[in-house]
Amino acid sequence: MKAISNAGPLIALAKLGQLGLLLKLFDEVVIPREVYSEVVSKGRLLGAPDAESVDYLVCEGHILVKEVILPIPAPVWAQAIDVGEAQVIFLGRHHSADWVLIDNEHARKAARGLGLPLKGTVGLLLEGLRKGHLSLHEFELLIHTIKSTPSLWISAALCDKALIYARETTRSAE
Repeated sequence: MKAISNAGPLIALAKLGQLGLLLKLFDEVVIPREVYSEVVSKGRLLGAPDAESVDYLVCEGHILVKEVILPIPAPVWAQAIDVGEAQVIFLGRHHSADWVLIDNEHARKAARGLGLPLKGTVGLLLEGLRKGHLSLHEFELLIHTIKSTPSLWISAALCDKALIYARETTRSAE
C-alpha cells in the first residue's frame, strides 16, 4: 500500500512516538519536497525533535521525497490551501496512492472533492488498532495525549468520536 503524506500526520505521529506505525501500515510513504521542508528544515529551525525523526526515515529510504511542480495557474481546488497540501493532493491524483494523509480540514475538503481516499492522524491510529499494531489501551493513551496537546490541532470532538468507535469495535470483535 502506498501513502502520500502531508506535514500534519508526520508531525503528530512523530510527537506521539508513532512514526513507525507508517512503516507497518504502508509499503511506501511519499512526501513532496515542500512537506519535507516544512517538517524537517523548518522544524530544525524551531528546535523540534520530530524533525530529526522524520529526516531519519527519509535518509533510511522509508519515506521518499518527490519533487512536485504544480500547474500554473493553480487549479481551483488548490487556491484555498497551502503549497504543501496542494502538492500532496497533486501527487495523490497522479501517482495512484492508496491513501492521502491530511489532517487540515480545508485540504481534506479539497481532496475529498477530487475523490481521493483520505486518512488523518486519528484514522491512522484507528487503522493501527484495527490491524493489531496498537492495543486499545495504547490507542486510548495516544488519543488522550492528542487531546492534551494543543499544538497537534486535532479536535477533542474527533478524538472523543474515535474513542467511542474504537471501544465499540474492539468489544464487538471480542
